[in-house]
Amino acid sequence: MNTSTDEKTPTRKPRILWANFYCLMDSSSGASMAVREMLIQLAKRGYEIAILGATVFDADKGKSKLAKHGVFNKDNQGKFTTISDGDLKHTLLITRSIVRGQLGTDETFKWISRYTTALHEFKPDLVYLYGGMISDWDIADEARARGIPVAFYLANGNYHGTRWNRDIDLILTDSRATADMYLERSGIPVTPIGAFIDPEPVIATQHERKHVLFINPSWAKGVSIVIMFALLLEKSRPDIIFEVVESRGNWQLIFDAVLKELGQDRKSLDNIVITSHTTDMRPVYGRARLLLAPSLWWESSGRILAEAMLNGIPALITDRGGMPEMIDDAGYQLHLHDLMHEKPYTRLPRKEKLDEAADWITSMFDNEQLYQEEVKKAYAVGKRLHSLEASTARFEAALQPLLEQKAGDADLVENLKSTHRHGLADVPESHQQTSDPA
Repeated sequence: MNTSTDEKTPTRKPRILWANFYCLMDSSSGASMAVREMLIQLAKRGYEIAILGATVFDADKGKSKLAKHGVFNKDNQGKFTTISDGDLKHTLLITRSIVRGQLGTDETFKWISRYTTALHEFKPDLVYLYGGMISDWDIADEARARGIPVAFYLANGNYHGTRWNRDIDLILTDSRATADMYLERSGIPVTPIGAFIDPEPVIATQHERKHVLFINPSWAKGVSIVIMFALLLEKSRPDIIFEVVESRGNWQLIFDAVLKELGQDRKSLDNIVITSHTTDMRPVYGRARLLLAPSLWWESSGRILAEAMLNGIPALITDRGGMPEMIDDAGYQLHLHDLMHEKPYTRLPRKEKLDEAADWITSMFDNEQLYQEEVKKAYAVGKRLHSLEASTARFEAALQPLLEQKAGDADLVENLKSTHRHGLADVPESHQQTSDPA
């Protein structure tokens, strides 16, 4: 009798370990939000995802999602906790400080020990991370020593040299501009995969289209330019209201500094309203007629630009980094002197440099036909360039050659011994093999 069968053993989905000291639930970090969405999309497709992080945030305001779980109690410091987040689970070390540079040696050692245990117990096919500090290098080094490929997410222009990427197999970014910049500057190949925006929590259900929106008042993001726009239009167009959403930056401190530089002693402007940091941007985008994003530093893409396009909101940007490709033809590009783009980004532009852009802003309120044409362009850009499905497909395609290696099926202990100068393996106690009792 023929006992053969056509049934095949189901191919297991890849195992991916996100290992990084930063918290992916940080609502003040565009990079964290992007990576979290990437992992959500893979989890929905059946991938096994493990997340090991710590309570490190870009800003105190980014803790809001995690604070409701009560993890910041002092009694929890130094302990690991696991937080459920839809299809994801975050295992986090509760640290004394939310500032990356203030992690203690004891905390770093405890986290690395947990990480090496995760490598042997979860057996990932890929380790994924970002971060440019020395302890971040250890994450990639430990994976490579066990024969596990490493992918790295890069969403700024701050990395220099070659040590940080020595043990990285694949570097991903959100824009072609950033990929080209790193290739030209350092000879590093980087793969652009686009923005990762879940449309549901960012697309407004109703659009009033009444405010000029600016998010994250910081020098690097061009807050000084926004203040000058407001000053230019305060008297001539008091009907045009600028809404400033505080995220990482402190509006009042920078406002006071700019007004002092201009020789004015004022604490506020009548055409500016301040909105506190929020995790629900739908009402904010619902009020926005235009978005201002006059960043002065290298903006790899600008997450808010993709969100604006998905909402059909035209944007005013500077011509740096990946911002032009994020909005394509749906808005206005501001060209500033190169000195404006140098740290600490506190130079003020000449008024005449902003006059034409200010005229464009007013035209978006006065010429409804012209405005609606820009709205249509924005919607088209959002659909064409910022589709979550398209970005996820690019992401999966980029990872595929590494995942096909199925590194998690290998003997990680033997791999570790083979890379050790003395043929030894520092294996976590929970994974040590013991002989059967006599």
